[in-house]
Amino acid sequence: MRAVGRATLFPLAALALAGAGITGAAAQSPPNFQQYPLKDRIFGSGGALFPDYSQPYERGTAYVIGHGSRRGDIFAAGTVDYNCQQTQAPRIEVMSAPPGGKVSLRLGSFTVTGIDKGLSRCIGQPARGIVVSYKGPRPPGSTVTLRVIYPTLGAWYTHIVKVGG
Repeated sequence: MRAVGRATLFPLAALALAGAGITGAAAQSPPNFQQYPLKDRIFGSGGALFPDYSQPYERGTAYVIGHGSRRGDIFAAGTVDYNCQQTQAPRIEVMSAPPGGKVSLRLGSFTVTGIDKGLSRCIGQPARGIVVSYKGPRPPGSTVTLRVIYPTLGAWYTHIVKVGG
């Protein structure tokens, strides 16, 4: 019996599909407005306003933490979906900081180094969320205490971040 190569199988598969009445054009026809409504085409995932967002195939949100890349960044937190795409940004409250130090918050990018809740598949990946920076004196043993409040459920976690040597 003779071996059949890939070059031979592809035309045979196309011929079988054509014989069954299935063509490439029918398989690739765009969705109608019932399948993909106008609102979703504009505002939904993969729509005109969010073209780079892809709908995750599994549900769930992970509460991720990490650190920013700028000098002075001490902590970061965000929420991501199964594909490690940003969902809603958490709220961060500064509970305590060293005297004379300034703690600032900004929306920015960070590298995920851990999780507060959810899947750990995004560790090591870039994410977006709230990045915390500290500028000021750093006495030995000094810390900044942060409360991270995640959206939707209002779950919160307290993080004590060391800033002094």
